[in-house]
Amino acid sequence: MRTGLQKVRVRILETNGSGAQDLDAALAILSEGELERFRNYHFARDRKDYALAHALLRRTLSDFAPETERGAWQFETRASGKPGVIARPDLDFSLTHTRGLVACAVADTGLVGIDAETDERPLDMEPLFREVCSPGERQELATLTGLARTSRFFDFWTLKEAYLKARGVGITGDLSLTGFTIADDGNIRLEAARGQPGPDATFCIYRCSGPARVALATLGITGLHDIEVTKAAKWNA
Repeated sequence: MRTGLQKVRVRILETNGSGAQDLDAALAILSEGELERFRNYHFARDRKDYALAHALLRRTLSDFAPETERGAWQFETRASGKPGVIARPDLDFSLTHTRGLVACAVADTGLVGIDAETDERPLDMEPLFREVCSPGERQELATLTGLARTSRFFDFWTLKEAYLKARGVGITGDLSLTGFTIADDGNIRLEAARGQPGPDATFCIYRCSGPARVALATLGITGLHDIEVTKAAKWNA
């Protein structure tokens, strides 16, 4: 059931401003399986991010279908390997969390994939350039230095992850066969890909406070005007 004109809703939450009360509210709507996975995280900050991410997804799903309580959503793994909502094949979703930031995307038309990453992730990037980046991407990276180079690399990384999530395939094979050209955060073109999508593929990047970004890929969506984005610094915002 559609509740608005948007075909995709993106919710981004920076979790450092969420406290114990917010965590309790999130835990109250998680399933037993989610609670078990929550308890398996070693660090408290990772547990909090996991809980808030999955609660954010449940809240966003109920934005599309208010008749369904947030805690009532049930999930399955579809034949493609992509997670799905039981009994709601019309809804597609994607979920991501990195330390201090969680995000989800829900669509009632087409397919979505979302990924978040921070420039502060400790990685030895140089060996990854040839493994991860297309020739065009490597050419752009060669013109950059320092933080600008790091940031652009993670732009490419998150776009690839979001695109493959939207398609319902994992990070397998040669990632350098998928490449992007970024004119700006709202003008991104797929330059090479396995299983090239049609012209109705849309890609964009949303910048968050600090060195973090969220990359979104949609398939079957005509453009950015079909996407509603909400950013918040607190769970109840």
